[in-house]
Amino acid sequence: MTENLIIFNARVVTPIGFSARCGREMEEICIMDDATVEVTGGVITYVGPNRGEDRDGYYQRYWHYNARGKCLLPGFVDSHTHFVFGGERAEEFSWRLKGESYMSIMERGGGIVSTVAATRNSNFIQLRGKAEGFLKDGMTDIKFASQYASTRPSGGDKKTREVGFYGTGSFELLGRYFLNGSYKSAGSSRFGSDHRFAPVWSAGIGWNVDKESFMGNVSWLNMLRLRFSVGSTANVTFSPYQAMTTYNYTTDLIHYAGIGAVPITMGNPDLNWQITMKYNWGLSATLFNERINIDASYYKNKTKDALMPISLPWSVGVSSVQVNMGKLENSGCEFAISAHVIKQKGFFWMVTVNGSHTMDKLTNVSTALKSIEVAQSLGARPSLMFQEGGSQFGIHAMRTAGIDPASGKEIFINSKGEYTFDYDKDERVEVGNSNPILEGSIFSSLSYKGFTLNITTGYKFGGDAYNNTLADKVENINPWENVDRRAFTDRWKEPGDLKRFLGIPESKSDNKRYSERFVERDNLFEIRNISINYEFKPEWLKRFGVKRLNVGFGMNDIARFSSMKLERGTSYPFERSFNITFRPTF
Repeated sequence: MTENLIIFNARVVTPIGFSARCGREMEEICIMDDATVEVTGGVITYVGPNRGEDRDGYYQRYWHYNARGKCLLPGFVDSHTHFVFGGERAEEFSWRLKGESYMSIMERGGGIVSTVAATRNSNFIQLRGKAEGFLKDGMTDIKFASQYASTRPSGGDKKTREVGFYGTGSFELLGRYFLNGSYKSAGSSRFGSDHRFAPVWSAGIGWNVDKESFMGNVSWLNMLRLRFSVGSTANVTFSPYQAMTTYNYTTDLIHYAGIGAVPITMGNPDLNWQITMKYNWGLSATLFNERINIDASYYKNKTKDALMPISLPWSVGVSSVQVNMGKLENSGCEFAISAHVIKQKGFFWMVTVNGSHTMDKLTNVSTALKSIEVAQSLGARPSLMFQEGGSQFGIHAMRTAGIDPASGKEIFINSKGEYTFDYDKDERVEVGNSNPILEGSIFSSLSYKGFTLNITTGYKFGGDAYNNTLADKVENINPWENVDRRAFTDRWKEPGDLKRFLGIPESKSDNKRYSERFVERDNLFEIRNISINYEFKPEWLKRFGVKRLNVGFGMNDIARFSSMKLERGTSYPFERSFNITFRPTF
């Protein structure tokens, strides 16, 4: 910046002195009220009491701004904390995704150095914003201005208020029977005037079976507790003004009578809370002198009044309105088993296995939601579709009989069971489900004479996935770019070829043909983490004045064994990390 600037009537907080300071030197600060900061040629030339400045604007070679008591921090702001900066570095994000280091980007002229240079080379007009021509006193947001000094800014307003009243209690009898409960009245301004508050409650009971007299002779059982709980939750997951009709005033619609407005939302004064009833049955047990611990539960959740959009005629001005129409049910089971396999002096081995399975069903779906396809974020994966009686984990594609050896075209199967070469997106059905039968992790810890080895693995099986590596990198390709070798070895080339993939396309116009051919079983076992540590004996460390010393080495994402060959790192850089730990205690 080369402009001259005076900011007056400010509260100035700045380090004492005239040289660069760091560390504890920054603690010596000066605070001045009714102060002025003067900048000449881009350099701060004066910090001190006001010198008679009394108006905004440009005169006598300086821009003058009245801070009106707001705080200025000259001397504290560095190149990473500028609220206003010049230039843009969006391209650097793509470089980082390709694996470039920050240092290499700096060598190319990027990084924070480029921001500093762009800011210094920007003039004051480029770094400031000025809005003029507000049509009404109440329209104070900057987006309501009629004209701007440079580019047009955008703005918005979101205000919500929430309040709640909460109570809880518990009861225990003879150390065997337990009862607890809670109640909360939650209120939010997001809902209609008649439904601001929702009752949220829970209740649970427990029974320590091992405390009963008839369990006295069961020596191998240390603890057995049965439990049941039921309760409700209320969710607020939408923007603040869905219950009221709102409009967007836009300066694009200014005319001689004033400023025009277009609808944003069609209000629904009956908008209610989305309530989910949760039921949980479970048990906890400890066996064989606490060598085995078991925890298992089964849950069922029923959601009513789920918020869903319903379609409206275009003449209304908006395409949909939020209403309480949806119903969703899901249930599942979870378990965790921990066992001390070996528990001897100087030698210890513990294994923990956990897993879960979820079952879900959409019981009521609005027509607007049925027509909406929720786009997936990665490549050629098919969009999510919502159907009554279906699953939110369903994979929808058109059924297929494979590639016709004679013509090289794909043979699709429609809902009537007829074979056709024509793809129809309305003929898509659920051909797989990404929800696995069981998924979880296995943790193992082995200790011996100061050494500790920890291994964490994960597993899942029984689910399906749409292999977008095959869809994006093998079939729907640009033959003039780098592609998977299977794009040329496993494709149909001439009549009589029995191949899995279509011939090389002349264009990518067919890349949204979601086919059953790419749905594969997604079974997975992965070694997520391995770490080894050693704890030195205290008597070895006394001579060095150290109480404890622990050193270790660890690795993440070590191995992956999958039934589906899937390319990784296409949307976010894939990395395998290593770490070394050194923890002394003095």
